[in-house]
Amino acid sequence: MTKPTLIFAPGAWYPSTAFTPLTTTHLTPHNYQTTTITFPSIQDAKTITSLAPDIAAVRNAVSPAVEAGQDVIIISHSWSGLPVNSALEGLSRAERQEQGLEGGVVRLIFISAFLPTVGQSLIGAVGGVVPDWYVFDDEHETITADDPYKLFFHDVPDGREWTETLRPHAAATKNSPAVAAAYVDIPAVYLLCEEDRAIPIAVQEAMVEKAREMGANISTERVKTGHTPWLVDGEFVAGFIRRWAGEDV
Repeated sequence: MTKPTLIFAPGAWYPSTAFTPLTTTHLTPHNYQTTTITFPSIQDAKTITSLAPDIAAVRNAVSPAVEAGQDVIIISHSWSGLPVNSALEGLSRAERQEQGLEGGVVRLIFISAFLPTVGQSLIGAVGGVVPDWYVFDDEHETITADDPYKLFFHDVPDGREWTETLRPHAAATKNSPAVAAAYVDIPAVYLLCEEDRAIPIAVQEAMVEKAREMGANISTERVKTGHTPWLVDGEFVAGFIRRWAGEDV
Protein backbone atom coordinates (compact mmCIF):
# COMPACT_ATOMS: atom_id res chain seq x y z
CA MET A 1 0.00 0.00 0.00
CA THR A 2 1.30 3.45 -0.91
CA LYS A 3 1.10 5.55 2.20
CA PRO A 4 -0.41 9.02 2.10
CA THR A 5 1.72 12.09 2.60
CA LEU A 6 1.13 13.68 6.01
CA ILE A 7 1.01 17.47 6.25
CA PHE A 8 0.91 18.99 9.73
CA ALA A 9 -0.58 22.37 10.59
CA PRO A 10 0.39 23.73 14.03
CA GLY A 11 -1.89 25.83 16.17
CA ALA A 12 -1.52 29.48 17.11
CA TRP A 13 1.80 30.45 18.69
CA TYR A 14 3.33 27.01 18.03
CA PRO A 15 6.48 26.74 15.89
CA SER A 16 6.58 24.26 13.02
CA THR A 17 9.08 22.25 15.08
CA ALA A 18 6.33 21.37 17.56
CA PHE A 19 5.52 18.24 15.54
CA THR A 20 9.15 17.13 15.11
CA PRO A 21 9.13 14.64 18.04
CA LEU A 22 6.03 13.00 16.59
CA THR A 23 7.20 12.82 13.00
CA THR A 24 10.82 11.83 13.49
CA THR A 25 10.30 9.31 16.28
CA HIS A 26 6.94 7.77 15.44
CA LEU A 27 6.06 8.33 11.77
CA THR A 28 9.19 8.62 9.62
CA PRO A 29 10.39 5.15 10.78
CA HIS A 30 7.12 3.77 9.34
CA ASN A 31 7.92 5.26 5.94
CA TYR A 32 5.63 8.26 6.04
CA GLN A 33 6.60 11.37 4.15
CA THR A 34 5.81 14.34 6.37
CA THR A 35 5.99 18.10 6.25
CA THR A 36 4.86 20.87 8.58
CA ILE A 37 3.40 24.20 7.52
CA THR A 38 5.11 27.39 8.69
CA PHE A 39 2.40 30.01 9.16
CA PRO A 40 3.16 33.68 8.36
CA SER A 41 0.91 34.87 11.19
CA ILE A 42 3.29 33.19 13.65
CA GLN A 43 6.64 33.68 11.95
CA ASP A 44 5.98 37.22 10.68
CA ALA A 45 3.13 38.26 12.93
CA LYS A 46 3.64 42.04 12.86
CA THR A 47 2.94 42.27 9.12
CA ILE A 48 -0.24 40.16 8.95
CA THR A 49 -3.61 41.86 8.53
CA SER A 50 -5.84 38.92 7.53
CA LEU A 51 -6.04 35.14 7.29
CA ALA A 52 -5.14 35.21 3.59
CA PRO A 53 -1.36 34.59 3.96
CA ASP A 54 -2.00 31.57 6.18
CA ILE A 55 -4.54 30.17 3.74
CA ALA A 56 -1.95 30.59 1.01
CA ALA A 57 0.64 28.79 3.17
CA VAL A 58 -1.66 25.77 3.40
CA ARG A 59 -2.25 25.66 -0.35
CA ASN A 60 1.47 26.10 -1.02
CA ALA A 61 2.20 23.08 1.18
CA VAL A 62 -0.58 20.85 -0.13
CA SER A 63 -0.68 21.65 -3.85
CA PRO A 64 2.74 20.23 -4.86
CA ALA A 65 1.99 16.86 -3.25
CA VAL A 66 -1.47 16.70 -4.79
CA GLU A 67 -0.23 17.74 -8.23
CA ALA A 68 2.41 15.00 -7.98
CA GLY A 69 -0.46 12.51 -7.69
CA GLN A 70 -0.02 11.84 -3.99
CA ASP A 71 -2.82 11.16 -1.53
CA VAL A 72 -2.60 13.64 1.34
CA ILE A 73 -3.81 13.70 4.93
CA ILE A 74 -3.71 17.01 6.77
CA ILE A 75 -3.32 17.00 10.54
CA SER A 76 -4.66 20.26 11.93
CA HIS A 77 -4.15 21.46 15.50
CA SER A 78 -6.17 24.11 17.31
CA TRP A 79 -6.31 27.52 15.52
CA SER A 80 -5.03 26.03 12.24
CA GLY A 81 -8.50 24.65 11.61
CA LEU A 82 -9.35 28.10 10.24
CA PRO A 83 -6.75 28.34 7.45
CA VAL A 84 -6.81 24.61 6.70
CA ASN A 85 -10.56 24.44 6.20
CA SER A 86 -10.41 27.61 4.11
CA ALA A 87 -7.62 26.47 1.79
CA LEU A 88 -8.59 23.22 0.09
CA GLU A 89 -11.00 24.10 -2.68
CA GLY A 90 -10.28 21.87 -5.67
CA LEU A 91 -7.68 19.81 -3.80
CA SER A 92 -9.76 16.93 -2.45
CA ARG A 93 -9.31 13.54 -4.08
CA ALA A 94 -13.01 13.43 -4.92
CA GLU A 95 -12.84 16.72 -6.81
CA ARG A 96 -9.70 15.70 -8.66
CA GLN A 97 -11.10 12.31 -9.63
CA GLU A 98 -14.03 14.09 -11.26
CA GLN A 99 -11.45 15.79 -13.47
CA GLY A 100 -9.63 12.54 -14.22
CA LEU A 101 -6.68 13.54 -12.02
CA GLU A 102 -4.76 11.46 -9.49
CA GLY A 103 -3.98 12.42 -5.93
CA GLY A 104 -5.74 14.76 -3.56
CA VAL A 105 -6.61 15.32 0.08
CA VAL A 106 -8.21 12.09 1.30
CA ARG A 107 -8.74 12.89 4.97
CA LEU A 108 -8.61 15.68 7.52
CA ILE A 109 -7.42 14.89 11.03
CA PHE A 110 -8.24 17.46 13.69
CA ILE A 111 -6.57 17.60 17.09
CA SER A 112 -8.59 19.89 19.38
CA ALA A 113 -9.00 22.12 16.32
CA PHE A 114 -11.47 24.79 15.34
CA LEU A 115 -14.17 23.91 12.82
CA PRO A 116 -15.48 27.29 11.68
CA THR A 117 -18.49 27.76 9.46
CA VAL A 118 -18.07 29.94 6.37
CA GLY A 119 -17.86 33.58 7.44
CA GLN A 120 -17.05 32.68 11.02
CA SER A 121 -13.85 33.73 12.79
CA LEU A 122 -12.08 31.97 15.62
CA ILE A 123 -13.69 34.36 18.10
CA GLY A 124 -17.04 33.65 16.49
CA ALA A 125 -16.48 29.91 16.79
CA VAL A 126 -16.29 30.24 20.59
CA GLY A 127 -19.44 32.33 20.87
CA GLY A 128 -17.99 35.76 20.17
CA VAL A 129 -16.31 36.04 23.56
CA VAL A 130 -12.60 36.83 23.64
CA PRO A 131 -10.82 34.37 25.96
CA ASP A 132 -9.81 36.06 29.19
CA TRP A 133 -6.30 34.64 28.88
CA TYR A 134 -5.52 36.53 25.65
CA VAL A 135 -2.82 39.18 26.13
CA PHE A 136 -2.96 41.89 23.45
CA ASP A 137 0.03 43.87 22.26
CA ASP A 138 -1.69 46.85 20.64
CA GLU A 139 1.54 48.33 19.31
CA HIS A 140 2.45 45.23 17.30
CA GLU A 141 -1.13 43.94 16.87
CA THR A 142 -0.27 40.53 18.26
CA ILE A 143 -1.63 38.21 20.92
CA THR A 144 0.08 35.94 23.43
CA ALA A 145 -1.30 33.72 26.19
CA ASP A 146 -1.05 34.80 29.80
CA ASP A 147 0.07 31.37 31.07
CA PRO A 148 0.93 29.13 28.09
CA TYR A 149 2.38 26.39 30.27
CA LYS A 150 -0.89 25.99 32.17
CA LEU A 151 -2.99 26.24 29.01
CA PHE A 152 -1.01 24.16 26.52
CA PHE A 153 1.69 22.09 28.21
CA HIS A 154 0.66 21.37 31.81
CA ASP A 155 0.87 17.60 31.25
CA VAL A 156 3.84 17.60 28.85
CA PRO A 157 7.00 16.20 30.52
CA ASP A 158 9.21 19.00 29.15
CA GLY A 159 6.39 21.51 28.96
CA ARG A 160 8.37 24.40 30.40
CA GLU A 161 10.89 24.08 27.56
CA TRP A 162 8.15 23.96 24.94
CA THR A 163 6.59 27.09 26.43
CA GLU A 164 9.75 28.98 25.53
CA THR A 165 9.35 28.08 21.83
CA LEU A 166 6.03 29.90 21.41
CA ARG A 167 5.81 33.16 19.46
CA PRO A 168 3.32 36.04 19.35
CA HIS A 169 0.46 35.52 16.92
CA ALA A 170 -1.08 38.10 14.59
CA ALA A 171 -4.27 39.38 16.22
CA ALA A 172 -5.97 39.84 12.84
CA THR A 173 -6.21 36.09 12.32
CA LYS A 174 -8.43 35.69 15.35
CA ASN A 175 -11.16 37.83 13.80
CA SER A 176 -10.67 36.97 10.11
CA PRO A 177 -13.52 34.82 8.76
CA ALA A 178 -13.15 31.35 7.32
CA VAL A 179 -13.90 31.36 3.59
CA ALA A 180 -14.70 27.64 3.23
CA ALA A 181 -15.50 24.57 5.35
CA ALA A 182 -13.48 21.71 3.87
CA TYR A 183 -14.61 19.33 6.64
CA VAL A 184 -18.06 19.24 5.03
CA ASP A 185 -16.69 17.69 1.84
CA ILE A 186 -13.61 15.72 2.95
CA PRO A 187 -13.86 12.77 5.38
CA ALA A 188 -12.53 13.76 8.78
CA VAL A 189 -11.72 12.49 12.24
CA TYR A 190 -11.44 14.59 15.39
CA LEU A 191 -9.26 13.73 18.38
CA LEU A 192 -11.11 15.10 21.40
CA CYS A 193 -8.68 16.15 24.15
CA GLU A 194 -10.58 15.62 27.39
CA GLU A 195 -8.29 17.64 29.68
CA ASP A 196 -7.72 20.58 27.34
CA ARG A 197 -7.53 23.86 29.25
CA ALA A 198 -7.37 26.07 26.13
CA ILE A 199 -10.34 24.65 24.20
CA PRO A 200 -12.58 22.89 26.75
CA ILE A 201 -13.91 19.49 25.80
CA ALA A 202 -17.48 20.84 25.69
CA VAL A 203 -16.44 23.36 23.03
CA GLN A 204 -14.70 20.66 21.00
CA GLU A 205 -17.77 18.43 21.15
CA ALA A 206 -20.09 21.29 20.19
CA MET A 207 -18.00 22.08 17.09
CA VAL A 208 -18.08 18.44 16.01
CA GLU A 209 -21.84 18.25 16.43
CA LYS A 210 -22.32 21.48 14.48
CA ALA A 211 -20.15 20.06 11.68
CA ARG A 212 -22.26 16.91 11.57
CA GLU A 213 -25.43 19.00 11.37
CA MET A 214 -23.90 20.63 8.30
CA GLY A 215 -23.44 17.21 6.71
CA ALA A 216 -19.83 16.48 7.64
CA ASN A 217 -18.63 12.87 7.72
CA ILE A 218 -16.58 13.23 10.89
CA SER A 219 -15.61 10.50 13.35
CA THR A 220 -14.22 11.07 16.84
CA GLU A 221 -11.76 9.48 19.21
CA ARG A 222 -10.76 10.63 22.66
CA VAL A 223 -7.56 11.05 24.63
CA LYS A 224 -7.14 11.99 28.30
CA THR A 225 -4.60 14.76 27.75
CA GLY A 226 -4.42 18.50 27.51
CA HIS A 227 -4.02 20.65 24.42
CA THR A 228 -0.86 19.02 23.04
CA PRO A 229 -1.40 15.25 23.18
CA TRP A 230 1.44 14.21 20.85
CA LEU A 231 4.00 15.63 23.29
CA VAL A 232 2.39 13.65 26.11
CA ASP A 233 1.94 10.30 24.36
CA GLY A 234 3.50 10.38 20.92
CA GLU A 235 3.06 6.66 20.40
CA PHE A 236 -0.70 6.89 20.93
CA VAL A 237 -1.15 9.88 18.63
CA ALA A 238 1.03 8.29 15.94
CA GLY A 239 -1.03 5.10 16.17
CA PHE A 240 -4.20 7.13 15.85
CA ILE A 241 -2.87 8.85 12.71
CA ARG A 242 -1.58 5.62 11.21
CA ARG A 243 -4.92 3.86 11.68
CA TRP A 244 -6.80 6.66 9.96
CA ALA A 245 -4.17 6.61 7.23
CA GLY A 246 -5.24 3.02 6.51
CA GLU A 247 -2.73 0.95 8.47
CA ASP A 248 -3.68 -2.05 10.56
CA VAL A 249 -2.06 -0.83 13.79
